[in-house]
Amino acid sequence: MEMPLPHGVPTLCAKGTGNLTRPDNVFCSKDFLDYFVSCNAYPERTPGKTDHFPIVMEADLVPPKRVVEERRDWRRTDWKEFGKMLAEELEGIPEAEGYGGAEEVVAAVEALDAVVWRCVGKHVPLSKISPHSKRWWNGELKAQKDAKQKLAQLSFSHRDIPDSPAHEQFRRARNDYSAALKRARDSCWMEYMEEIEEADVFTIGKMVKGEPGD
Repeated sequence: MEMPLPHGVPTLCAKGTGNLTRPDNVFCSKDFLDYFVSCNAYPERTPGKTDHFPIVMEADLVPPKRVVEERRDWRRTDWKEFGKMLAEELEGIPEAEGYGGAEEVVAAVEALDAVVWRCVGKHVPLSKISPHSKRWWNGELKAQKDAKQKLAQLSFSHRDIPDSPAHEQFRRARNDYSAALKRARDSCWMEYMEEIEEADVFTIGKMVKGEPGD
């Protein structure tokens, strides 16, 4: 712990003797000390019926501007088109019977890498990751949700027909969608748990103890 209140600054004036003492101190963590602009005691601001001086602290707590990072959204990739383009691009690379040395191996790897990244640039869209986005969401879940909603509408329109197969189709689609949601969330959570650092443990504790949400 660090003490931002300067050394020698009194924080109390005894009523009886007028002696200046310092029974009050201000402590903060070493990391937070850098945010202090000023910290001082002000005898002239002392209210009546007290002998303790007010201590005024000023800290610069303006949060840094968050830079929204663009990433490749692999979940929205049309893998059929990706694979089709990849196959066409690979045909342009001559098949080698062997390599004469390290330079030829490096050249072959670079050619293959260039082909893959051309396909990525063409078929893998960019997305700006919001801190509030559901990172477990993907295109397959959206398709399942849309199908479930269509079946829900169909089942409702057949509400006067108890034996309509639409009711069973909707029930299965709803259950399948719920199970897919749980798998996606669990998978995302486990990936996050495997990648966390020591500083994230407190955040995880708050998440576990918090109210359920989306």
